[in-house]
Amino acid sequence: MGIEWFRDLTIIIMGSVTTVVLIFGAILAYRLYRKLNATLSLIKEASQMAYDAVKLMQETIKPLLPIMNLIQGISGAFKSISKMFTQE
Repeated sequence: MGIEWFRDLTIIIMGSVTTVVLIFGAILAYRLYRKLNATLSLIKEASQMAYDAVKLMQETIKPLLPIMNLIQGISGAFKSISKMFTQE
């Protein structure tokens, strides 16, 4: 057995190990991709539900805005008037 035989054996072992590692890495990457894809779809659904809830809330509050503005204006007027009479 010469040095060539050890060289060939080393090349075969390194090639086999590299192939196994690449296949294992590809399997791990694929599993990670599937989990991330499922998670991203769940996040997308949740964000769509949140968007719909906010839109519904805005549509519900929209008719009340003039009344709330009137109450806020009256409150501000009372504060201004009371501030004028409490100053020296």
